[in-house]
Amino acid sequence: MTPSLALQYSITYALSPKFVKSSSSGRHLSVSVSSTTQKNFPSPVQSRKNKMDTMHGFLVPTYTLHDFDDGEECKVVRMIFQMSRVPYEFKHVHRDDYILEDYPFYALPTLEMNERKYGSVLSICRHLAWRYNLSGKTAYDDAQVDDIAEKVFEVRMKIKNWIDHIEHAADHACDEECTEEIAPRILTNTLFPCLERMLKSAASCWLVGHTMTWVDLLVACLVNPIIYHRPKLLQDFPLLYLHNEKVAHHDDLVGFLYHVRTRKFQDKK
Repeated sequence: MTPSLALQYSITYALSPKFVKSSSSGRHLSVSVSSTTQKNFPSPVQSRKNKMDTMHGFLVPTYTLHDFDDGEECKVVRMIFQMSRVPYEFKHVHRDDYILEDYPFYALPTLEMNERKYGSVLSICRHLAWRYNLSGKTAYDDAQVDDIAEKVFEVRMKIKNWIDHIEHAADHACDEECTEEIAPRILTNTLFPCLERMLKSAASCWLVGHTMTWVDLLVACLVNPIIYHRPKLLQDFPLLYLHNEKVAHHDDLVGFLYHVRTRKFQDKK
């Protein structure tokens, strides 16, 4: 009998045990892979090629973002790409001409990364933020980012129809949520006070840590149209107003959000 042949190899993306931000490729990860085979194992040349293909796919993925023509639901994802200067393709999907089964959980937006599709806005944001250094700097900070993001997105879904109403969105159908009672009450009684307290106790002008994270972008996407259409709802939340102003006026985000008129509040340094 021919003895068993074993093939073992290692793929290393970084020698440091820490996650490191690279200006060109995003974060690196150390990965070790071993496999055993009886026969027909790749030649050394093919093995090296497979390693390089895997490394290239991890460090330099190709992105295609699928969403409806207005792209409103995926705005925060596009802002992450813009902040990170990462190229991507935007695929417009027509509301009356698409197949639900083509997308995870039968929903949009969807991010296609190296031919795999991911269909949750928050999961997409977390992954991109991890790659491009827009997540929390520590495990504690990252947990806080997730905590805020989950609540903000939950409220966003509850008042989505009201947002579409004040934005005069195409194909919008009014319901009881479009009144000036339910959605504003949720915002001014619950979410806005929580965010204002967080900004007041924060170490900087950002919600978590000393630098912008993806949750700052998520909050800005929710608050910005409210400031533009219903500015009085922010009159008791000056830090939240200033936070949105800072994001809206960011040099890398021009054109994503409505211009926020400068107001004379005492900004946190």
